[in-house]
Formats: sequence, structure tokens, C-alpha cells
Amino acid sequence: MAKQTINIGTIANDGTGSTLRAAGDLINDNFNEIYSSIGDGTTLGSGYITASSSDTLTNKSGNISQWTNDSGYLTSISETNDLTSSVTWANVPDANITQSSVTQHQAALSITESQISDLQTYVTTSSTNTLTNKTFDANGTGNTISNIEVADFASGVLDTDLSTVSSSDNTLASAKAIKTYVDNIAAAGIHYHNPVRVEAITNLNATYNNGTSGVGATLTNNGTLTALIIDGITLSTNDRVLVYNQTNAAHNGVYYVSTVGDGATAWVLTRTTDTDSYGASDPDSLGEGDAFFVSEGNTGAGELYVMNTEGTITFGTTNINFSQISTSPVFTGGDGIDITGTIFSVDYDDSTINANSGVLQVKNGGITSTQLNGAVNLQILDSSGSVLKTLYGTGT
Repeated sequence: MAKQTINIGTIANDGTGSTLRAAGDLINDNFNEIYSSIGDGTTLGSGYITASSSDTLTNKSGNISQWTNDSGYLTSISETNDLTSSVTWANVPDANITQSSVTQHQAALSITESQISDLQTYVTTSSTNTLTNKTFDANGTGNTISNIEVADFASGVLDTDLSTVSSSDNTLASAKAIKTYVDNIAAAGIHYHNPVRVEAITNLNATYNNGTSGVGATLTNNGTLTALIIDGITLSTNDRVLVYNQTNAAHNGVYYVSTVGDGATAWVLTRTTDTDSYGASDPDSLGEGDAFFVSEGNTGAGELYVMNTEGTITFGTTNINFSQISTSPVFTGGDGIDITGTIFSVDYDDSTINANSGVLQVKNGGITSTQLNGAVNLQILDSSGSVLKTLYGTGT
């Protein structure tokens, strides 16, 4: 029924207004409609939504700008819903919306995990859920999926029984290595730096200067002034030297020849740039497992040393220790033998001896009669084998 209005006329008692009875009927009709709409026809309240009331809304739609408190936003929802369009959410009690900054038409509403006390399809950090044919999409800024623990995979995919040893790759005991495991092994393994030319097999009589926390640290000759010779090798500028037998082990390390020295100048060794700062598994720093091959020297040629000091190195304070882990023969060419890399060559004069298709042989015409006369002799023996006479060259 539309709103009923009592006609009160234009001027009092002009005869155009509603009669008293007609006006009362209109008033009763209006109240009857109000009580029927927001009450049970007799009493108000059962259908009236207040700030403290609990009401059931079925198939209702409303304008959020009209459902407000004094600040213009919803403060709470206490409801049981069954949304069955594409996803079923059931038993969602007390989903409180308390974000006071959410005003009408200004921002999207958000419901946090702590504001949802029970949601059957909601996966929490402590819940156990079965996900069948589900896809996690973590694309986009701020979206992550973390701390997912796999209890079991389908048979043949991954066997989580650590006690099982198998020759196939579907068991952890022999599976393809996990990245973190490989990283840890690599960190504790051997890392090769550029080789050194020689090793200092004894303590060098030198004064140590730590530079700037090891960078630019030097060993300067503190003995007789002379050119630097280590392990039988006369060194040149920039030659790398492994120093591992200093009385103060904090002075050990890998150095390069910055000053060769002579009878008037002291030789100087300076820490190399790839070993003058600490860093594990770093080719430009020194750390446990770093390896150095010695290429020359009467004693050290062919040896391989590994730096085995554990943990952080404070240069000038921490002992730096090296251990020999292998040695290999280093060949040096002798008379008539030349070694270039891994190739051994024989020197020949190409006059008496030459090479023919890779085979050494006496060159055709290489031996003259003069050479034969001076080299050939004839012995005449008796019946007992004793030498009776020896004829040389052109002898008679």
C-alpha cells in the first residue's frame, strides 16, 4: 500500500479536509503497514535491523552506502552463509569486518585469517587438508607459497623412506641430489685458484705488514739484500708464491713478487688480490678448501695444497694453514730432450740423424768413411779367444 496522507484542507473548517473518521482510517492503515513490514503486524522489531540485532537476510540486496554507522562503514557481520555458485563455503561464523578505513565506495573490503574462526575450505598453517587437482597460482607481486611439507607422493614419484636404499632415482637414498645438499658439499669442497710458481718450503726471513685488513699486506726481506730465489727458482715480478711455513702462521698465504730485489734493494712479496680477503667458495677471496697447484721448484713442483683453516679469517690475526693433498711428477728436459707442455721432443742435428715419418734414423750419407775409419776396429783372435792383433781404421 502506498503512503496514506490525511487531507487537512487549506483553511481550517473550510469543508475541504478529511473527516475525523476518514483521517483515523488513514492513520491506522499507515501503522498497520509499518507493523507488518518491520514487525509481526502487532509488535515491532522481529524484522527491523538495528546495530545490535541479529537478523537473517535471504535473497536480499542492499546498497553498501546506505548500510552505515556514523563513520560510513560496516562494523560487523554475524552470519551463516551457503554460497553455492562455484565454490561452497559453509559454517562461517562471526566473520568480523573491523577495518575502519573501509568507507563507502573508497576501498575493497578485506577479511584476514585472524578474523575467520572457522572455514571448512580455508587452509591454515596448522590444518591438514587434501588437495585434489588443485592449482596454486603465486604469480604477481606479493603472492607467495611457502612452507609446504610433502607428506607423501604417489608411488614411483618419490619415496620418502630414508631407510630405503635403492639403485633407482625414486628413493632419497640414491635420488638426484637436492640443491641445498649439493651447495653444502660444494662449499666444503675444493676450489681451485690460479697456480703458484713456487712454494716457500721454509720460513722466510721477512717483516710482515698487514696493509688494510690484509689488502696490500706485505712480506719484506729482513736478511741479506739479494734477488729473490725460492726453492731453486730465481723469481720475476708478479710470480705467485705459496707461503705456508712462516713462524707466525697468520703471515702465511699466497703472495706475488712486487719487488724482485737485488744487492741494494730488499725483495717484497704482496698478498695476491684473490687471497687478501675472506670469502668461502669465492674465487676472489680466501676460504676453507681453496687449492693451489705448485708448478715449479726443486722440491715443490707438482704439489697441490689446500687452505684448511675453518671459519672466518681475520688477516694478521688468524692462523692460515695449508695442507698438501697430492703430488704429481714434473718432468724437466735433459741433454737432447725438450719438454713443451706435455710433449717430449728429441733434439737431432739433421746431418747425421734425422726424422723420417716420425721415426729417428741415421740420415742417408750421414756417416762418412772418415768416421768409420776412426770408429771401426778388427780384432784377430787365437783358438782360445785371446786377442792376437787389433787393426784400427786404415791400419796395416
